[in-house]
Amino acid sequence: MAGSETRRRQILEAMVQVVGREGYRATSVADVIEEADVSRTTFYKHFEDKHDCFLAAYDLVVERVFAEVIARCDPEQPWLDRMRIGLATVVELFALDPGLARTAVVEVAAAGSDARQRHWDAITRFTEYLAEGEQLAGERELPGNIGLMAAGSVSGLIFDELLAGRAERLPDLLPDLLFAMLVPYIGPGAATVEMRRAAAG
Repeated sequence: MAGSETRRRQILEAMVQVVGREGYRATSVADVIEEADVSRTTFYKHFEDKHDCFLAAYDLVVERVFAEVIARCDPEQPWLDRMRIGLATVVELFALDPGLARTAVVEVAAAGSDARQRHWDAITRFTEYLAEGEQLAGERELPGNIGLMAAGSVSGLIFDELLAGRAERLPDLLPDLLFAMLVPYIGPGAATVEMRRAAAG
């Protein structure tokens, strides 16, 4: 059983890297099994087809990203610190593994409606960490979907960089990304302070 699970994991990791390198539409099952160094029989033992494998690989990527963020963020820290550290964790992970990043953010859009729904679910899940920021808005009235607006703006900026093949630049964009995420909650003045703090390292 352990060996079977190991091979399944190999296939998923291969799917992430091949899609990140070649694009979802250009990726074939043959590409994935060559990358994973498994047989076609082994592939179809675990997955119905390329799309089924991609969805499982995407789920794996999402869980990895959230696990990294959770591991780095101390729940006892102030919310602003957790937001900076969490976002820094995401961009560092994406910069170190551009294949994973493109699969997670760019190529998921090419994989059909159910894959896009998974991506939206991941963004929605991220907003749970933003909710505490509403307490910092004071008397300002915030839209009901403020979390999705904030997370969506960050996701869009990351998408543009990855689409242009600039994953390695993402850590340099951390101040801008942090500003985009925080400004709805704490206003432009305070968000600028946090942006400068992030830029100073």
